[in-house]
Amino acid sequence: MKANPIRRATLDDVAALIGIEDASFPGNRLDRRRFRYLLASAHGALLVDAGDDRCLRGYVLLLFRANSTIARLYSIATHPEHLGRGVGAGLVDAAERQARAHGYTCLRLEIRADNAASLALFRGRGYREFGRHAAYYHDGMDALRLQKPLAPRIPAASLTG
Repeated sequence: MKANPIRRATLDDVAALIGIEDASFPGNRLDRRRFRYLLASAHGALLVDAGDDRCLRGYVLLLFRANSTIARLYSIATHPEHLGRGVGAGLVDAAERQARAHGYTCLRLEIRADNAASLALFRGRGYREFGRHAAYYHDGMDALRLQKPLAPRIPAASLTG
């Protein structure tokens, strides 16, 4: 059985994360300093798809807020060389598991209104639009606000009869 390629990011991954950012986004990119800060912060989770351990195929960044039941999927990116191979879907699933494991009952995100592929990915996984931010991105594109309720984690002991 193949091991799960998704793991928590480390400081050793920062250069590869910058490479994914640069290849994926024309603007509004996370920089080295921000990635290093996020890796040191207890207020989130940065997960990577390590593929076959030779290179990172993508990442997902979650932010957690104290005294809230809502986690935020702040950023997700798949390196363009790995698009269409299920990397994004695996990262979304891992993000949902991570949010549930931290006690969150809802996951929210913003996405470019013109990003058809990502919108299809999230809508196909049960995310629904609940709002919009006008001119949210550097080029004036609107952002759609999506959310998904997360099923509560049920302890295995309570499932036995």
